Amino acid sequence: MTADPVDPVARYKELLETAHHAARAHSEHERRRAVELVAEIHAADDRVKAAAEAQAQVTGEINGWWRQVVATVGELKWLTTTPRPAPDPAGRPELLREYLGQIEPATKEFYAALRKATWPRRR
Repeated sequence: MTADPVDPVARYKELLETAHHAARAHSEHERRRAVELVAEIHAADDRVKAAAEAQAQVTGEINGWWRQVVATVGELKWLTTTPRPAPDPAGRPELLREYLGQIEPATKEFYAALRKATWPRRR
C-alpha cells in the first residue's frame, strides 16, 4: 500500500484560501485602526481648540488687568510702566487656576501700596 499523494491543486487552493483570509483579516484590522486614528485625531483637535480658547480667555483677562494697572499709574509722572511681561515658560499649566488666583490679591496689594505712596500723609 502506498500513501495517497497530496493533491497539488487542492493544496494550492488551501494555501490560496489561507492567504485570502489573512489578507481580509489584515484589511479589516487596518480599516479599524484607521477609524481609531481618525477618532484620536479628532479628539486631539478638540483638545487643541479647547486649549486655544482657554489661552485666549486667560490672555484677555491678564491683558485687562494689565490695562487697569497701567491706567491707574498712567497719571503718575514718577512711576513708569513697562509692556506687559511675557508668559513664564517655566509655568505649569496644571497650576493655572492657582496662578490666576494670585493676580487679584497681588493687584489689590499693589493698589494699596500705590495709595499709601500717593495720598498726602498726616503729620
